Amino acid sequence: MGAVETAMIDAAYAQVGKSLGLPTHTYLGASDAKIVDAQAGMESGISAIIGALAGINMISGAGMLDFLACQSAEKLVVDAEAIGMAKRLLTGLEVQTKTLATAPFEGINFKGDFLKQKATRELFPKEQYLPSAVIDRDSIRGWQQAGSLDTFARARARTRDLLAAYQRPQAAAGQERELRTMVASLAMNAGMDDLPVLES
Repeated sequence: MGAVETAMIDAAYAQVGKSLGLPTHTYLGASDAKIVDAQAGMESGISAIIGALAGINMISGAGMLDFLACQSAEKLVVDAEAIGMAKRLLTGLEVQTKTLATAPFEGINFKGDFLKQKATRELFPKEQYLPSAVIDRDSIRGWQQAGSLDTFARARARTRDLLAAYQRPQAAAGQERELRTMVASLAMNAGMDDLPVLES
């Protein structure tokens, strides 16, 4: 799942689907790595970019490791950052102002006061994908003062924050019972006697 050839094949068959006017789906953003490491990041990021550039309508695979055999919540939040960057790439370079933002230069005599300019404050969040704290863009000193955490540790902290803030959506009791019965039956057919306990 992490091979570039897999992503290339997916992009190719997506083009067939598009030529027929069909929506397209594939598994990308996944990795053959067994843990969340550099291989996982490289394979997931590259295939997410390929999928985005191919214009695939729906991509599954974020958070997946070991040939889709396991799901990592920490990898999922790292992959969300790669997806955010891929989406930013697709918007391309845009001309945001009529004067290419040269008009503000007139009054500052090129003193380097660009960050004080209103245009800079307005354009900054539009022009950049601003990631969560999972992605470190700080100086070495700032990174050290924040605990010298690696990507996985930052992803684990982000996962804890997201889970703590999560509020389970309400579902009709009958629907929930039916879903639990269906999943329990499928699990039993797969050899599981009991479903994992879910915290509500």
